[in-house]
Amino acid sequence: MSSTAPARPAQPPAVTPPPVGRPRGRTAAWLTAAAALVLVLFGGLAVGGSGAAAVPDGLSDAGPLVELGAPVVTLVGRVAAVATLGALLCAAVLLPGHAGVLTPASRRAVRGASAWASVWAAATVLGAVLTVSRLVGRPPTALPASAVRVFLADTGAGQAVLLVLGLTVLVAAAGARRCSGVPGARVLLAGALAALVVPAVLTGHSSAAEDHLFAVTTLAVHVVAASVWVGGLGALLVYGRRDESLPAAVGRFSALALLCVAATGVTGLVAASVVLGGPGAVLAAVGTGYGWLLLGKTLGLVALTALGWQHRRRTVPQLRAGRAGAFRRFAVVELFVMLATVALAVALAASPPPAAAADGPASTVATPTAGAPAAPPADPMAGHDHGPLTVGVLVDDTRFHVAHPVAPGSRVTVFNGSDQEETLTAGDGSFDLTVPAGSLTTFPAPDQPGRYAFTSRHSPAYADVLTVE
Repeated sequence: MSSTAPARPAQPPAVTPPPVGRPRGRTAAWLTAAAALVLVLFGGLAVGGSGAAAVPDGLSDAGPLVELGAPVVTLVGRVAAVATLGALLCAAVLLPGHAGVLTPASRRAVRGASAWASVWAAATVLGAVLTVSRLVGRPPTALPASAVRVFLADTGAGQAVLLVLGLTVLVAAAGARRCSGVPGARVLLAGALAALVVPAVLTGHSSAAEDHLFAVTTLAVHVVAASVWVGGLGALLVYGRRDESLPAAVGRFSALALLCVAATGVTGLVAASVVLGGPGAVLAAVGTGYGWLLLGKTLGLVALTALGWQHRRRTVPQLRAGRAGAFRRFAVVELFVMLATVALAVALAASPPPAAAADGPASTVATPTAGAPAAPPADPMAGHDHGPLTVGVLVDDTRFHVAHPVAPGSRVTVFNGSDQEETLTAGDGSFDLTVPAGSLTTFPAPDQPGRYAFTSRHSPAYADVLTVE
């Protein structure tokens, strides 16, 4: 009698477990890079002298969390803007697909742009809250609703917030749900470009320059060129690194990056000249905090130009030969240098130019003419003077504080930080307004240059001079 051994069940093929530690290592690398960028930002702010002045007695500030958080939120918003633009550039131009249909890599890029646009929108809202807090010298939890309303309706920075918020929400919503073709990606790219340009037009040092149109056009070209350069490289690393058409996309980006390098360098030099008052003033800024930041940005541009040249000579040929690793490693280093330069740019935008420091709040309150009320000594308006976005007249419990001269016909922002209603009444009747306690308001400056003495009908001890020039 024979017996047959039962057949053993087939064993499943051995499965090699995925390598552990790579996601954790990648997360640690990202966190390390983010911490390094924050250090670069605060180092730049310290060098540039932003917020270095102490708040005088009788004036309030928004608190250290606001002062420290505002530049970080600005940096987050700037990085999110660059990432949004780069992802849409990748989908619409660098990896456009065939017959108007997005490739899988391009669709991932559009979804990534949607996520980054959401971060951009959130940073815009939070940045607006912190801006109003710094503007009126109160923490976000103590902001009067009227201050937020006046900021959004009557200031260029507030109007920029509304426009950017609308465009970024549109990009986030459309990118997440509706965009599946190249034409749609290009429309979203145009929206992202518009959102990027709006703050350059309505806020910043160049928006207050004498030749406004030339200044803001130069700054807009500078911002767009730098963002396309940084964002395009980052998008290729994230979304196109395993796409078979990566060599062709890198070739397209290489030509575009060359134009961006030239545009960034030329417009950066011109914008600095406009803000500081001429090429001679740029040279004179050497040795100041603002000048050191300009030098840092310039050195960053030189380093990036050298890295880009190495890309064209070495890593692009290796990429075309099928060796993509060298390109990715080299591009990661280049991208970090780019982002560090962006952090310096944020610090530069928040730092007072030397001309503003020389002619700034401490010396701009003019002595009234004969017969006009005597103006109290000028004060540094620390915590309230933020360049073009400034509380032009601050009211506290003892006096008026005038920040600096204003342009004819411009809107002057007034914040009454006291517990009582006050008025600003010009001696010649050119302006007369009532400012309730704890409120922010604006009024049009006189159309003609001059010195306009004003008092308060509620207290003759309040007297100062608004200089229009």
